[in-house]
Amino acid sequence: MTGRAAPSYGPPVDPQAPLRRQIEVASPLHAACALAPLGSPFLLHGGPGEGGARWSFFGAEPFATFGPSDYDEAVRLWRRCRAAGAPRAADVPPLQGGLVGYWAYDFGRRLERWPRIARDDLGLPDVRLAAYDVIGAYDHLTGRACLMSTGLPLDAPHRSRRAEQRLDRFTRLLAGAPRAPFSLPPRSRASHAPRSTFTPDEYRRAVERVREHIAAGDIFQANLSQRWSLELPNVPTPLAWALHESLALCSPAPFSAFLGGADHAIASSSPEGFLRLRGSQVETRPIKGTRPRAALPAEDARLQAELLASAKDRAENVMIVDVLRNDLGRVCATGSVEVTALCELESFAQVHHLTSTVRGRLAPGRDAFDLLHACFPGGSITGAPKLRAIEILEALEPVRRHVYTGAIGYVDWNGDADWNIAIRTALVTPQGVHFAAGGGITADSDPEAEYRETLHKASGMVRALEPLVGPLRLEPQAAAVP
Repeated sequence: MTGRAAPSYGPPVDPQAPLRRQIEVASPLHAACALAPLGSPFLLHGGPGEGGARWSFFGAEPFATFGPSDYDEAVRLWRRCRAAGAPRAADVPPLQGGLVGYWAYDFGRRLERWPRIARDDLGLPDVRLAAYDVIGAYDHLTGRACLMSTGLPLDAPHRSRRAEQRLDRFTRLLAGAPRAPFSLPPRSRASHAPRSTFTPDEYRRAVERVREHIAAGDIFQANLSQRWSLELPNVPTPLAWALHESLALCSPAPFSAFLGGADHAIASSSPEGFLRLRGSQVETRPIKGTRPRAALPAEDARLQAELLASAKDRAENVMIVDVLRNDLGRVCATGSVEVTALCELESFAQVHHLTSTVRGRLAPGRDAFDLLHACFPGGSITGAPKLRAIEILEALEPVRRHVYTGAIGYVDWNGDADWNIAIRTALVTPQGVHFAAGGGITADSDPEAEYRETLHKASGMVRALEPLVGPLRLEPQAAAVP
């Protein structure tokens, strides 16, 4: 499954540093919107002081796109082009060109034998990647932006000419295209009630079923989720862009992303990094343990202290750290995997979390795809032991998760990679908007508290959607008393 060399995708590409040009943009979102008419736009949106997310990246008009049927071809192309970049200088952004896209949670079915119980109601691809030869980068520390053009997929002597031509084309588009306003219909004043995959009682009963499996010794924990679907017939394309912008304003996070496509788009404001690869150095930062934010500082501090003192939340985090240590051990050098931070408090717009950090060194002969395949899907959104937890969740969750709890990110042509865990993420289709939230269930879990936690986690998405579509109500209304 993991670590086997793929067949060659042609001869290696001659190394060549990308052409680089400084540009002026109002914001990464402004730049991504300006390039959107070229097709397949993306924005990986970080920010200063948020988990080290110094850079935002944007692009459009890839030279190739890949889906489920040609995923292996994408991997072969990347391995062919891996030698195309020059050695990285200290001041060069970590993404200069490469494959950008998503790996849906259900991509894991390609890597392990999963039962097929949950219904695939959306019918969307479990992976979508695009190969970008031109990448824009915005440095949040300096406020400066640049374009980088590799000239791929051509080789010498035509590569340099293509790189220059493409750089000129993107520069003109960014200089001459002011950001267009989002042409959205007037916001509805009517209250919407998104349809959930569970009623509150059904979710509570599912929590009890997980606890029964734990008591029987099947698992130690599992991450149970519910999904809401807001039906909005004939959703306009600008809604996805506006939702991403709204998320950035009301629920900022260090691993935000936007991916545009012909039949669906993804707007994500994830606080959780999945895997980061720099050279041979690997890092993962799992999140487990949650409390809501409070408006009053004293109450907010009380919730922070409560989370830090919670034996249940700490045990949940430590179990997932063990899962990730084992996953990294499959592709990292023996003895190189270590926990460098355990159960540290991180605070975001709507919630407080406990975060840990696990690091390792990739073994010789392994690469970014070996790393992803060994660890996918993330332990923090499945459970422990991971495969048995996945099997139990497949029987309890009525529909497939798609991008939720999958991964969004990139693999650079020089071998580096960065992926998030796709939580706080909305899937926008022509029929509506889908978003989900979940929580780790342990032996000590209280079903009502676990249900409430999903509502707290979904609150950022609700706040982002309401200015665009009108008031939202996640909980069903009680029947009126006659």
